Amino acid sequence: MRILTILSLLLLTSAASGELTKEDLRTIIKEEVRPIIKEEITASEKRTREYIDLKIETVNARIDALDQKVDNLGKSLNGRIDDIRTIMIALIALITAAIAVPQIIMAYKEKRGQKEMESSQQAMQTQIDQLRAQIEAMQNTPS
Repeated sequence: MRILTILSLLLLTSAASGELTKEDLRTIIKEEVRPIIKEEITASEKRTREYIDLKIETVNARIDALDQKVDNLGKSLNGRIDDIRTIMIALIALITAAIAVPQIIMAYKEKRGQKEMESSQQAMQTQIDQLRAQIEAMQNTPS
């Protein structure tokens, strides 16, 4: 809008005073147009910086929200991993018990069976010895 005003003023002055020389145009551009353009550029740069700053803040807020979500997900996964680890330990203990307990019971029964067999062998040996003694006694006595 300012540029249109300046150009219309230039046209009015040129009509009033006659023709403008190149030097007159350079002076007008230097003194009046350039400051207006610099002012517009500065304002545009300021608006651009403000817009970029706003966008950066928005992106940073989104990044913070994503960081929070990732942290929460990590905590959740750590909890689940701990649960799985506990379940795995329990399963290993259960499998070990399922295998070891029958083996222990069988070994105990076998030892008990061996002790019973040894005691019954001793009892039988004692009976055999007694029967042999009776047989020898019968054979040694005249009939």
